[in-house]
Amino acid sequence: MKRLTWFALAFTLIATGFAAKTPYQAVLQHSRIRGRSHGPNVCAMQNIQGSDKKYFTNCKQWYHRKICGKPTVVTYECCPGYEKVTGEKGCPAALPLVNIYKTLGVIGATTTKMYSERANLQEEIEGPGSFTFFAPSNEAWAALPTEILDALVSNVNIELLNALHYHMINKRLTSDDLKHGASFPSMYQDLNVHIQHYSNGVVTVNCARLVKTDQHATNGIVHVVDRVITAITNNVNSLIDTDDDLDTLRTAVAAAGLTSLLENEGSYTIFAPTNEAFEKIPPETLTRILGDPLALKGTFALLQHEALFILLPQLLPLSRWLEELAEGSVVTTASKLFKDAGLTDHLIGSEAVTLLAPLNDAFKDKSLAMTPDMKKLLRNHILKERFSSKNLYHGQELETLGGVKLRVFVFRNSLCIENACIAADDKNGRFANMFIINKLLTPPMGTVMDVLKADNRFSTLVGIIQRAGLTELLNKKGTYTFFAPTNAAFSAMPPELANLLKYHIGEEFLVSGAVTSHTRVTPLTGDKLELGTRNTTVYVNRVPVVEADLMATNGVVHAVDVIVLRSHSSRKMSRVQ
Repeated sequence: MKRLTWFALAFTLIATGFAAKTPYQAVLQHSRIRGRSHGPNVCAMQNIQGSDKKYFTNCKQWYHRKICGKPTVVTYECCPGYEKVTGEKGCPAALPLVNIYKTLGVIGATTTKMYSERANLQEEIEGPGSFTFFAPSNEAWAALPTEILDALVSNVNIELLNALHYHMINKRLTSDDLKHGASFPSMYQDLNVHIQHYSNGVVTVNCARLVKTDQHATNGIVHVVDRVITAITNNVNSLIDTDDDLDTLRTAVAAAGLTSLLENEGSYTIFAPTNEAFEKIPPETLTRILGDPLALKGTFALLQHEALFILLPQLLPLSRWLEELAEGSVVTTASKLFKDAGLTDHLIGSEAVTLLAPLNDAFKDKSLAMTPDMKKLLRNHILKERFSSKNLYHGQELETLGGVKLRVFVFRNSLCIENACIAADDKNGRFANMFIINKLLTPPMGTVMDVLKADNRFSTLVGIIQRAGLTELLNKKGTYTFFAPTNAAFSAMPPELANLLKYHIGEEFLVSGAVTSHTRVTPLTGDKLELGTRNTTVYVNRVPVVEADLMATNGVVHAVDVIVLRSHSSRKMSRVQ
C-alpha cells in the first residue's frame, strides 16, 4: 500500500503558532467554570430544545442560549470521568477505573457493551492491551437504519466484529492526542479514521461527534460518539478540489502533476497549507515557483515504498540518539549519571531500548555519588525493549537491563511505572525511546511487611501489627496502599488496634504521583480515605505524608507521623488543594 505524507507544499510552511488550548479544551474549561457553583467537577451543558443533543459551550453560545441558531436550555452534569456521591455536593468522586468492557457499562454505552459481547469482542477488551474505543451511544445504535443494523447483527462474528474493530485503535489516545486533521489506523484492516476539530469545540471522528471524552480504563480509553462511524469514501483530491481555502494548494498540485496520484487508491496523509499559509510566502517567490513546474517538482522527492514527501528540513523528524535527546533538556542530570555509570553504549547504539529518565528536580537532596547501588539502580532505568507510552497497560511488566521486572500502573490522570509517573510526551530517537519520569524509580523490595520491618521508623508499628494478627494480611498477594504510622505517631495511640490499622490500609494500589484533588481510597474498614495535595505534599484526611512511595511487591507504603482518624471533616479535603 502506498503511503503519501505531505509535510506542507512548497519549501516553506511556516507555522503560524498554536493555541494554548484546542477549541474542545476551551469549551470544556468554560463549561467547568459555569458549573463550579454546583460543586466540584460539575459541567454546564447546553441542551438543544426538543432533542437529546448536549454540548459544552463557549461564552457566545452561553449568553445567546443558542447553538447553530437553535435555542437551548442549560443543564448541569458531572464532567467527564467523575460521578456523584450521595449526600455530597457536585461530583467529587472519580469513576471507577476498570477495563474497557466494564467501562462501557459505567458510562452508559450499554448497547455497545451488549454488541461487544455478541461479537465475541468482550475477552479482547477485558484483557491486556492499550486500546482507544470510539463507542457509539445507545441513541447512535437506535438511529442506525434498520437494514444496516440487521446486516450487522445477523452476522455477529464477521460484520459486527469488523464494525466494532473499525471503532478501535490499538493504542491509548486521549482527547489531547486527537489533533485536528489527524488520521489513525483502526483495528479493522488498518483502515483510517479521521479527526476534525471545529471552532465551536466540536470534535468528530469520521463525522461522528465525541460526546463523552476521556473515559479512562485500565487497558485504554473510551470516547462516546453520537453515531456509528462509517468509512470515508472521498479521495484526497476531491477534498482539495471542493475546499475554497485550498485554492492555491489545488493550483500547486495541478502544476506538479499530482492530481491523478491523489485520485488513486492509497493511504494518504496530507498536511494541507491553506491559502493564508501560502500568503506568508513572498509573492514573487510564490509566483515564480507556481509558474515553473520543474521548480515545483523539484521540491518533491520519491522515497522508498513509493511514499511521497514534500521536503521541509525544519519539519522533518530528527533521527537522534538517546544521548542527543537528553541534551539541553530537563533530564541533563540523569543523562550525566547514565554516562558516569558506564551506560553510554545504550544511549548511542542501535539497541532497541526505552530510557526512563528522571527530571532534574528528582535529584534534589539526593547524593549523586556513583556507588554500586546507584549503578544498579540506573541499569534498572533502561528497559530491554522499545516502548511507546500509548501502548502501556495496567498490570504490564517491563524488564530492565538489570533483570528487574517493573510494573505498569494506569490511573485516571497518570501513567506510572512503579513509583515514577510519566511527566511528558515520549521522546523518540533513531532506535530507542525516552520516557521522562517525575522521580527516581524505586523497585519493590519485598512485601509490605518486609518494607516495614526494614525501616526502623516503623518498629512500633511492626510490633502492633504482629499483636493484632495482621502479619499474614500484609504478606499475602495484593495491591494494598498502607498509610503507615511511624514511631512518632504512636504517642497518643487509641484502642481497637486492628480496626484502626485496617483504616490505614487501602484496598487499591496508589502512588503519590496519581493523587489529585478529590482522590479517594477505600480502606479495609471504615469510610473512604480522602486524599489531596498541597505543593508537593500528599495529605490523607488532612494528615501529611512524610515519605511516599515505599514500594512493595504487594502494595505501597506511605509514611505518616500522625494516626489517621475517621472524621467528618475529611469530607472537606478539597480545601487543602
